[in-house]
Amino acid sequence: MRFYIFAAILFLFFTGKAEVFFVPGWLTGFTPRTGSVRILKDIYPGRKISVCSWDSRRSWKITKLNSLNQKDKLLRDIVAMPEQRRENLILVGHSIGAEIVVDILSKLAQRNLKIHSAALLAGALPCDDLRIPAALKAVKNHICCIYNPDDGILKYLYPLDFSGIAPLGSIGWPGKNDRFFEMRSDSPNHSLFNHFAYIYLEALDELMDTIPPNIPDIPVEQDQPNTEIKPVDGIFWSDEEIFQNWKLQKHYSGKYRILSPYNIRKAQGREKQIRQSFSKIKSDLLQKVNK
Repeated sequence: MRFYIFAAILFLFFTGKAEVFFVPGWLTGFTPRTGSVRILKDIYPGRKISVCSWDSRRSWKITKLNSLNQKDKLLRDIVAMPEQRRENLILVGHSIGAEIVVDILSKLAQRNLKIHSAALLAGALPCDDLRIPAALKAVKNHICCIYNPDDGILKYLYPLDFSGIAPLGSIGWPGKNDRFFEMRSDSPNHSLFNHFAYIYLEALDELMDTIPPNIPDIPVEQDQPNTEIKPVDGIFWSDEEIFQNWKLQKHYSGKYRILSPYNIRKAQGREKQIRQSFSKIKSDLLQKVNK
């Protein structure tokens, strides 16, 4: 019995639970930060929550300059982490804090380093920023994005800095990736006071409930061309087999398809080929577990 208890303690010690670094946004003195931390603890239960405070209570121009120091500091800290700790790290950024997170992730990708996942709340950066697809290469699991077209700060003040370019926090990301999840944060009115982090965190809490557990990257053998990048519906489809949240489904017409745990179609075609592909997925998953 003592051996098993000791083994369990060692397992928890070496694997650890993910840390969460929360990077606040502009004028965070007006945000009820303690409320934000409470919500973060609900979203990521059992995780250590660290607020990465920085000098953001200045004019927008000075705040942007100060964000450069925060980017450099956090990047150095994350790069210096042991690999196990870094790959369990979750970055959450609000407003310009989301821009800081994206910038850090893009630079981690250049170093072939990865963290666990990230969340971008009311992102104060262009929606077509090329650092966003680069950031996806630096996360093992997913990036969540919470946006709100009625956010007063992003709607009325952000365009003064980036004329004609919609911010990520207003419309989301126009790109597509099955590891990039988005949700709109509804607010009761158009206001300069609906930019607070806790409002977006409440939507993130709801979104996280829809995201399946972390899954390994599994290659899927194809039969017919497949370009699906959005979650699909289940109308006229029935489950033939389910394995670790992967699904083999049959259409009433006789077609077959494979869905990932994110409900993204990964392959489609004839029964024999799709069943063979699904068998290969199960084998690969079991091998990853046994490693």
